[in-house]
Amino acid sequence: MLGRLPPIESKERPVINSTYIPAPYMGEPRSLDLDTLVYWVKKTPECIGIIKRIATDIVTEYDFISVASQASGRPNKSFHKKVEEKAHLFAEKNFLRQKLLSAVTDWIITGDAYIWMGKVSEKQISEIAARKYDELGITGDVDDASTFYDEDWNGINSIEVVPSSMVEIYHDDIKINKYIQKSKTNPENDRRFDPDEIIHAKFLDIDGKVYGYSPMESSFTAIKTINAIQDYSYNYFANGVKLDRAWLISGSVNQTYIDKLESMLKKYKSVAKARGDLVIAGGDKISVEKLNEASEEMEYRQLAINAVGRLAFAFNMPADILSAILGVDVKGTAMGSDIEDAGYNRNIIQSQKYWENIMNSQLWDKFKVHMTLERTFRQDQIRQIQYQTQAVTFAEFLFKHEYPVSDEYIHSLLQIPRKFLNEGTIKREIEVQMKSPLQAPVKGGNSEKFADSKKKQQEPQERNNPPIGS
Repeated sequence: MLGRLPPIESKERPVINSTYIPAPYMGEPRSLDLDTLVYWVKKTPECIGIIKRIATDIVTEYDFISVASQASGRPNKSFHKKVEEKAHLFAEKNFLRQKLLSAVTDWIITGDAYIWMGKVSEKQISEIAARKYDELGITGDVDDASTFYDEDWNGINSIEVVPSSMVEIYHDDIKINKYIQKSKTNPENDRRFDPDEIIHAKFLDIDGKVYGYSPMESSFTAIKTINAIQDYSYNYFANGVKLDRAWLISGSVNQTYIDKLESMLKKYKSVAKARGDLVIAGGDKISVEKLNEASEEMEYRQLAINAVGRLAFAFNMPADILSAILGVDVKGTAMGSDIEDAGYNRNIIQSQKYWENIMNSQLWDKFKVHMTLERTFRQDQIRQIQYQTQAVTFAEFLFKHEYPVSDEYIHSLLQIPRKFLNEGTIKREIEVQMKSPLQAPVKGGNSEKFADSKKKQQEPQERNNPPIGS
């Protein structure tokens, strides 16, 4: 009997799902031209409303939590605070919130967002050190440039959003080699970024492609349909030379008569003459046939509702959000609305976690902090308060039994942001709860003995004078 064969170990990475053959200075083409997609999205108010709602729900107020560890020496109470302040300063200098909103907007429309992390190059560092050598009158080669520049010169000092409609990804069968920003005016201005310079966020990662995928692309037909209906409605009312009626003249007439009739029709076509009387002379027979008559109801309304609904459904938008656009055509129960809102909120929270993870792993870890985005939904805030109420009870249990936990654990348990904490230690004494005068006192051992003795004293009296009803 043959023994069991050992498992085959494979250390090669999976290949990228692509039929693209790499070419010098060219990245893989997109499945849809992004300039065309962005044009139609910008032209559609429904798209702008969806994008702005999702982007502002994701990019809320941010905060930083230090994950740095002190190398040696006595613990410094302000150590974490200084690390967090450094991250806040960087965020303010680089307009982090505005750039995150821009990146998330690109992410929603095109399925991809690219954030460039700028740092001072080694050549620039050497130039700075060389100038410092000259100022100090030191001659010779620069052996230790770190003596003359701050340690921050080694790190990231700026971030910028690279428009996703300008980016092509250059890769081989295994990995991404370059992110190429293609200039739309001059190829000499193209930029080629290494993978460690770019934070690449994908809206949906489908089928192992190098590019992300957005519901905007799958809704492209619906977006164009919405615009076609809107254009039709606009032109219907704005086009003053539309053919409302055909005037059929039978018999032999000259051109002068026809010109005179056209002039009279134009006169009575104006709003001021719309209710007047038209008198036509001549022995010829004139008949009128209606070609285009306006309806009180919006034409193609159901088609427009279907297109808007498909677009909103692609982003899991709650139906009650669409009521402002579709009016009474959107109906639902309170329970259904709550379920839809909860589903939408979960998607937003998952998106926030995704952006926190990708930004922390590729940017903020270098600052020894983690970024957190505030969860702003009221229901979540209520749940958070309920959790903290239960956590306080648990913390008091730990204090009562003198369980050896640190203050940092209690801070983590209660989930209080560090920016709201003052210097000091947690008081670990359990306060005795005052009893209400309306509450019966808790009986102790002596109280029970006293009650028993009173019962025995009353037994003879009860035998002589039994209670009524006995």
